[in-house]
Amino acid sequence: MLDKTQPNKFEEAGRNPFNAPLPGESLTKDPDQKFPWEQNPEINDVDTAIKEVFINLTERDTLIELLNILNNGQPVDEIAQIVAYRGMSVGKYNNDLMLLLLEPIMYLIIAIAEEYEIEPVIYEGMDSDIADEEDTDVAIEKNKTEVKPKINKDSVPSSLLSRVKELPSKEELGVGE
Repeated sequence: MLDKTQPNKFEEAGRNPFNAPLPGESLTKDPDQKFPWEQNPEINDVDTAIKEVFINLTERDTLIELLNILNNGQPVDEIAQIVAYRGMSVGKYNNDLMLLLLEPIMYLIIAIAEEYEIEPVIYEGMDSDIADEEDTDVAIEKNKTEVKPKINKDSVPSSLLSRVKELPSKEELGVGE
């Protein structure tokens, strides 16, 4: 039985579920007042965009937060998607360039994780995919003898990868184990 004397979830949260834009309301907006992603992008090439992302990711506060979420096991692919989407939504680059940036951003985050000796989770479920091998003993032996392929970091300019080595240490950042 519904008790109408008690506040519902929307009232508790202070939200009105009916206070939303009407369908088609965006079509009535003044064409001169565009959203950032509807305007010409600031950046049009991958190299310039990945340098911008590197600068943003290596700012002190952002770097500390990145290291914390990597330590907590947040998948690299999800972090890269968020970073790329954020740049697109503020008008730095268009959605096509956003998709082209996903791989370089992932490699950049992996390089940063390796520099800080963090074992990154590349995608959610990666550990269960490894554990799903039919015979774990055979998989472990195969893993020991098999030469692991190196990550191809050609999508990230080598100048940026060398700058990853120059990032401040964990102690300088104040990030503890």
